[in-house]
Amino acid sequence: MQVETIVWDMTYACSLRCIHCYSESGRRPAGARREEVLRIAEEIARVKPRDVALSGGEPFLAPGWEEAVQCLHSAGIAVSVYVSGWLMDEALAERLAGTMTRVCVSVDGARASTHDAIRGREGSFERAMVALELLAHQKRERLARGEPCYSLEVEMTVMRSNLAETELLVQELSRRFPGLDGLRLGMAIPGGLAADEDFEERELLTDAESLALLASKPRLAALASSGVRVAVTDVRPLFAQREPGAPRLPMAHLEPDGQLRAFETCEAKVGNVLEEPFEVLWERALAWRGEAFVVEQFGAIRSLRDWARASRALDQRFGSAEDLARIARRPRRTLSSGPPGSGYSR
Repeated sequence: MQVETIVWDMTYACSLRCIHCYSESGRRPAGARREEVLRIAEEIARVKPRDVALSGGEPFLAPGWEEAVQCLHSAGIAVSVYVSGWLMDEALAERLAGTMTRVCVSVDGARASTHDAIRGREGSFERAMVALELLAHQKRERLARGEPCYSLEVEMTVMRSNLAETELLVQELSRRFPGLDGLRLGMAIPGGLAADEDFEERELLTDAESLALLASKPRLAALASSGVRVAVTDVRPLFAQREPGAPRLPMAHLEPDGQLRAFETCEAKVGNVLEEPFEVLWERALAWRGEAFVVEQFGAIRSLRDWARASRALDQRFGSAEDLARIARRPRRTLSSGPPGSGYSR
């Protein structure tokens, strides 16, 4: 099966400490050296997926990131990048305009206090706003000259701490940033820190909250101005399609050192693209997804909370010794004076 999308965590280096971080970036070794980053990019270019989503960590902290992006762009692959905005400046916004198909800035609250608490660093909301202004300005300038430019989007990871701010976020950001193409709101996916028991208990949306979020799309779309598209992402197909007989989603997930995950939200790895061809590893990943224990875990999922429990079971079964040691070191968070509903202190 041809892979359509590759999510590539280019580095685990990060300036933030998000409470839901899927990759635990900023809490583990950064990852590959420049020459390895470029070799991974060359292997992806050889495979020719339809698109590549660069994530992390902060992709701009990966050594050789710009050369890697140019390699993918030259191969005719659509390249998206997910950023916090912490490192954005005018020069970087200009450099992205020539190669990126889509730039997505993460904003996890309509208020600075909420966003900063979730992202784990004071001032991160203001940095995200500055990044959006720079990126939107760059886009307007290029389009005025008749030059192509990236699609500019905002993504909000919805959890209990920020669920009440979805309407305000849509209203404020669509008004504040002409040139913004889309706002995407999606429930937190139970992987990494977001699969932990304390996050499940305090932050993961309940079934009722998940359904209410999905049902809110028409109302949220009506609140948007300046032609900004609003999407509310249903993450449930990510696990539902793993049930026996269901179609498989052709999406692969690469770690910074070139390891291919067997599944996006689990610590199981099937090998390294620096050592074996991608196609061999992809077939191995698909075979892993059909193993009896894996099918049993995914087949029992009916809610996000079920998914969190399945992720924990799969991590314990298939994670490396290093993965398990890191999971064991994760701090438990306690009730504090965080944003309403957060239940977190840092």
